[in-house]
Amino acid sequence: NFDLMVENYRVQIAGLLEGGADLLAAETLMYPLEAEAILTAAELEGASTVMYTFTMQPDGSFFSGRDAGPVLKELEESGAAAVGFNCVAADFTTPGLVSKLRRYVKGPLVCKPNAGVPVIGADKLAHYPMQPEEFAAIVQDCHQMGASILGGCCGTAPEYIGALKARL
Repeated sequence: NFDLMVENYRVQIAGLLEGGADLLAAETLMYPLEAEAILTAAELEGASTVMYTFTMQPDGSFFSGRDAGPVLKELEESGAAAVGFNCVAADFTTPGLVSKLRRYVKGPLVCKPNAGVPVIGADKLAHYPMQPEEFAAIVQDCHQMGASILGGCCGTAPEYIGALKARL
């Protein structure tokens, strides 16, 4: 229910704004409708700076099969401060994903991948095998392809961001 999503996001956004937030980060979105509800709620609450990141397939499509590029372009044209992806497993194809999305996005492009594909350990927990240097090399390549807001998602820790900072 779109109206219910808008109302729930309004409550969250109002609390964040009351707490002093000056940038709202809507991340790990899966559907364009989620972003539309957040955009509507942010406008109603007077939030002017929102960035949107989606989880998606390495080829730049949502899990529904829809191409992410046009959706990011629409959000940017609607006033998004930045758009891009998070929670996508970093690998040799990630810079190509950035290149594909850059064709649609003129402003800041967000790249916050996972530290590879998780492996479930004997402890039944997800473990990310990618090491900080390998992660940093991939994200550096993403930067060269046009990503301008860089970070990490699942499996990353301060040493991953530190390795990226050292490379940049």
